[in-house]
Parts: sequence; C-alpha cells; structure tokens
Amino acid sequence: MSEAKKIAKRFFQIAAIFLLILGMGRRADAQEFPKFSSKNFDGKVVTSDIFRDHKITMVNFWTTWCPPCIGEMPDLGKLGRAMPDGTQLIGIALDAENDETIQEAKSILRKANADFPQIVPCADMASILETVEAIPTTIFVDSKGNIVGEPIVGARNEQSYRKEIEAALKALR
Repeated sequence: MSEAKKIAKRFFQIAAIFLLILGMGRRADAQEFPKFSSKNFDGKVVTSDIFRDHKITMVNFWTTWCPPCIGEMPDLGKLGRAMPDGTQLIGIALDAENDETIQEAKSILRKANADFPQIVPCADMASILETVEAIPTTIFVDSKGNIVGEPIVGARNEQSYRKEIEAALKALR
C-alpha cells in the first residue's frame, strides 16, 4: 500500500472514530431496515428481499480496521455455518467502498473461516447506517424488514450470539 493510501486510510479511521464518538448515546431510532439494492462482495445484486425467507436475520456491521470486529469473525463464521432453522447471518462491512477494501475484507473473512454473505453498504441504507453508534454493531431483522430488539454494540462470542438469536425469535412469538 502506498504511503498516500496509508495516510488516507488512517485519516478515514480517525474521522470515523470521531463521528462514532459524537454519535455516542444516540439510540437507534430506525424501526425497520430500509429497502435497498446493493451488491455482495462478488458483485451480485442483493436487495432487501434477503430478509423475506427468514424469521430472523442477524446483521453484523463491521470494518476491516476494527480489532474487535476482526476478533469476533471466527465465532461469527462458526455461527454462520450452523444458524438455527429460519435464521441467517449477513455482514455489512462499512468500509467496503472499493475493490481494495473489499479484497481486504475478503482476506479477513477467509483467515477467520467466516464465509457468511457480505453486502456492500449503499446510499439506500443511509437511515440505518446513521444509527450505528460503534462497531461492531449487530441487529436482528424479521422477514418483513422490521428491526427486532435493541442493537448489540461490541463484539460477542458464538454462545452469546446464540442467546441473542433465541431472544429475537421469542420476541416474534
């Protein structure tokens, strides 16, 4: 990576942290995940219909420069391979804005053996992305696109996330 790119990346990291700190204490006001049309890391179109066929979708917001995000990836990988019936896990790498950062994200996922679907953030998601106070943040979305429960801020392990998934499923009953 060139020196200019390193400086730009560091600037982005500092700016993102500053913005996250400014947003601390703000509660997520979004009650539903916005309708969107984006792409996955392989360039295939993904829409908000991704939620439709699952009772609960666990959505993990992360970045390639966040140590806690990277640290929880192996547990998310295990979880993604053994999600309870009627559920799914997807990731949204907030800094996946170009080929370089997407490749970096893919490398992190490969090393962590985390092969769950990843979506590139898009402008259609602005209203939900604005509610992300810190990273990683995880939310649960029902089949109609409604957000279930409160956001989970910070890294968790597989067992902790399993409990959260069960709680989200119970909230639907």
